[in-house]
Order: sequence, then structure tokens, then C-alpha cells
Amino acid sequence: MADDAARIDFDHHSPEFARDPLGTCAKLRSACPVAHTDRHGGYWVVSRYDDVAAVSRDDDTFSSDHDRDGIRNGYEGINIPPTPGRPIPIEMDPPEFLEYRRLLNPHFAPPATDRLRPRIRELTNRCIDEHIESGRIDLVMDLASPVPAMITVEILGLLAESWKPIAEASHAAIYTPPTSSDFARVRAHQQRMQRDLMETIVERRRRPQSDLISALVRAEVAGLGLDDEQVLSIVGLIIAGGVDTTTALVANAFIYLDENRAARRVLAEDPGRLPSACEELLRYFTPVQALARTATKDVELGGQQLRAGDRVLMCWGSANHDADAFQSPEEIRLDRFPNRHTAFGLGIHRCLGSHLARAQFCIMVERVLARLPDYRVSKERARRYETIGIVNGWVNVPATFTPGIRTDD
Repeated sequence: MADDAARIDFDHHSPEFARDPLGTCAKLRSACPVAHTDRHGGYWVVSRYDDVAAVSRDDDTFSSDHDRDGIRNGYEGINIPPTPGRPIPIEMDPPEFLEYRRLLNPHFAPPATDRLRPRIRELTNRCIDEHIESGRIDLVMDLASPVPAMITVEILGLLAESWKPIAEASHAAIYTPPTSSDFARVRAHQQRMQRDLMETIVERRRRPQSDLISALVRAEVAGLGLDDEQVLSIVGLIIAGGVDTTTALVANAFIYLDENRAARRVLAEDPGRLPSACEELLRYFTPVQALARTATKDVELGGQQLRAGDRVLMCWGSANHDADAFQSPEEIRLDRFPNRHTAFGLGIHRCLGSHLARAQFCIMVERVLARLPDYRVSKERARRYETIGIVNGWVNVPATFTPGIRTDD
């Protein structure tokens, strides 16, 4: 256990952390970069870039495994507190992890993303068209949430109209803390979504189509086919990664560009700068703030002695603001290079959908700057997530603008 000098009272799910994540993490990095908190059963908080990188790249010492039955090792996966399920393959270690990752990689590789770019643009324009004549839009509810959700639904092969209940369930599951009076309703919504997904999986076994779910029910890993629960777990992970995190990134970008008109003007005049801007806003806002590992053996980290079985929280958001890794980290430099941020993770578990997230960011932001050039966020009505311990997002971002015309583009 930690000595007194390494003990802190920290909860990444707390409202206090949500109000000031950058200030909180700055204090951790300077005073106690590897520290232990008793919250959620106890875990180590790792806040400096080099330490976060060391944990994320050492799968032998820091396990991602979620052993729900306690048969193998009792590890609790990548979330603190642990989630009920075991999302495949993110809560697996090598070599098991690598088998599943090889199965999924082609569906999210750059060529697959490039084929989706025209569709992303089409859906973005369609969402804007529904509001452009009114002069009012919610940049989350009407754009940054629907587009990633619709693309994810299409990749999986789900019914087009299912994007909305899936998006609602996914977002609410992230931003509703277990202590909320609304948590039971959110959990019930999730369970309904899972039942619907299972029905689709069973149907695809009978009648395969040219979609990802059909590919999964036909796939083999290590010579064995995937059962329905395994397919459901993979599909759930793709939905979680494809829906909420991209929405969070784009929402933060729109708010930043509302507050920084010079940056907005630069990107509007030269959309070719958007890929670099995307990397910097990923670094600064870090949609996924933190994920966990479990120590597999006694190990020293950042001058602290960890024991086998200890839980370890890697603070991606804090690592992205470490002055030892980034010059002037509290300053947003849209042309920052190099930019070795941790927003998509590090090591073999790096985000499967990073190429798709980048493409959606660039297309959605470019279309808004071109078609809603004078949008203004209604800050008094915008509401951010109550807890950002997993995803640093916004529930809604209402905005107004000079009405425009619909387009067939």
C-alpha cells in the first residue's frame, strides 16, 4: 500500500474533477505523479506522460484483462469501477487480443475509412440541411451525435433508424453516474439495445449480408467460430468507441472555435489545416480521459511500489498536458508538430477507429465552417457531461447562426 506521501483523495468520476480536469491533473503531475486513492476500492493514479506510456506499452506487467468469473486471475478490465461486461477485444491481453484485433483491423483501416468519406459528407450535409433555414441547431444533438452514430450503424449493418436509440443509450450510459436517479432508466435502455443487437446477430446467422455483423458471425479466431455473446461484445465495443468519443471531440472543437474566432477563420480559409488541428484538439481535450490496467506482479513505477493485483488508472488527459512531453501544453497550437498525444491510447490497444474518427472530425468541422460560418454557441444552455472520468463530452451544444439554404451536395 502507498505511504502517506503518495496518498490522495481523487475520484475521476467526481463533479469536482469534471469542473477542473486540467488544474487537478497539473497538481497531480507536480506533487504526486503516481499516487494512490481509496476511491472505488482503491487504485493508483498515473499522471505523467512517461509513466502513462510505460504502463500502456507493458502488457506483461499491466493487464487489460477482465476476468469476470475470477477463474484466471480476477482482473477487472479497463474501467474503474469495472463494467458488468467484458468488451472484446479491448479487455484482453496478447496473444488472445492480437487474434481479435487482426480480425477487426481491415474494417477500420485507412482504405475502409476512405470509402466512407463521401457518405460522411452526405450525412453531415443532410443533418445541416434539416436546420439551416431556421438559424438554430444543436451542434451535438443535431450533428455531432447523429453522424458518427449513423456511420457506425451502417458499418455494422443495423437498421438505419436504429442510430437514434443507440446514440441515446450510448451517450447516457457514459454521462449518467451510478448515483443518479436516472441511472436505472439508462441501464434499462442499454439492456433493450443489447437485446435488439442480439436479435440481429441471430438473424445474421440465418441470413448473412455484406456488413460487419455478418462478417463476425462467419469469422474464426484461433480456428474457432465466435459465439453470439462474443459477437455481441465486439459489436458493443464498436458502438461505444464509434459513437460517444467522436461526438465528444467534435463538440469540444465547436466550442473552442466559437471562443477563438481567429482560429476559426484560419481553418475556414484553409481546410487543409484541419488534420493538424484535429491532432491538437485531440491532445488538448482528450475525449477518453483515462483507462485502467491491473498490475500482474510487484513493480516500481514513478518511485512508488505497486503490488500484484493493484489497479492503475492511466490519465491520458493528464499525459497530454505534461510539459516534459509538450512545449507550452496549455496553449492550443493548431499546427503543433510533432504531436505524440495519447488521445487514442498507446501500445497495441491503440484505438481501432482512430482513422474513422479523424475523417469524421475533418468533414463535420469543414462543413460547419463552410455552411454555418457565423455560428454562435448559446453557452448558457450548453451542458457538459456531469462525469468526464471516461469521456470528456457535452450533452448538448445549442447554437444560432444566419439562416442559409439547403444543398444537394
